[in-house]
Amino acid sequence: LTEDGARVVQDAQRIMTIIQNWYLSSETEYNLNGNVHIQATPSVCVAMSNTLILDMQKRYPNLSLFLHATTPQHMLQIISNSAVNIGICSYSQEKEEDFLKEASQHRKLNVEKLIEDKRCVMISTKNPLSNKPFFTKDELKELTLAYYSDMTDDISEFYRIYFNPDRCFRLDSRESILQLVAEDGAVAIFPELTTRSSYFIKSGLIQAVPVKDMATKITYYLIYPDLKNLSLNEICMLDIIREKFTCCLTNGRACDCIENDE
Repeated sequence: LTEDGARVVQDAQRIMTIIQNWYLSSETEYNLNGNVHIQATPSVCVAMSNTLILDMQKRYPNLSLFLHATTPQHMLQIISNSAVNIGICSYSQEKEEDFLKEASQHRKLNVEKLIEDKRCVMISTKNPLSNKPFFTKDELKELTLAYYSDMTDDISEFYRIYFNPDRCFRLDSRESILQLVAEDGAVAIFPELTTRSSYFIKSGLIQAVPVKDMATKITYYLIYPDLKNLSLNEICMLDIIREKFTCCLTNGRACDCIENDE
């Protein structure tokens, strides 16, 4: 952009923000309707479908939400090259720098930090080790790991080296992995907060146990293109995610105020 062009863009963004705030602060709430697509990792999809999505349905009955699951490796390309304009993804410490570097190359994408989480060992409550306050890295060598059969899943490969070197299970989905864990056939490594809303955790079939002295921190990011490329529905949805996502994960449900914002 030229210097004048950059000023035009800044003015346009300010105008879009003003218009957006007209709707968001209006006494008569803007009635969202139509379709909104959100791309997220499998764990985030489950957490949102059990909490935020249900509350959104009550608040905006004419809005159709499409929740699409994808891997972190494909998130930026999908948001850049498809009709899905909102993404929520998590990245571990060893992958976060690469993600931010790649995101900076997509000049039309915005990346916002939402919340931090940590990966824990998901283990069946049938297993006496589920009562441990934490695992050490050496103790993991006695456990069999179950993780995704997707060959691009290099995140799980990072943790694979700490577990039983002679045996592992590669399954097609998060729910099939957790089902095997619940039956005490293996353990898994999943984010603590997004797994809280899982049926297996809520029903007491699986316990999340942290790991000591291992890099397990992950960060959730909100990804979206320039506001000028978003519909009003999508702009409103971004604000709702910013406001409710953290509450949704930490409390296991969306905040009560989603129905009573006044």
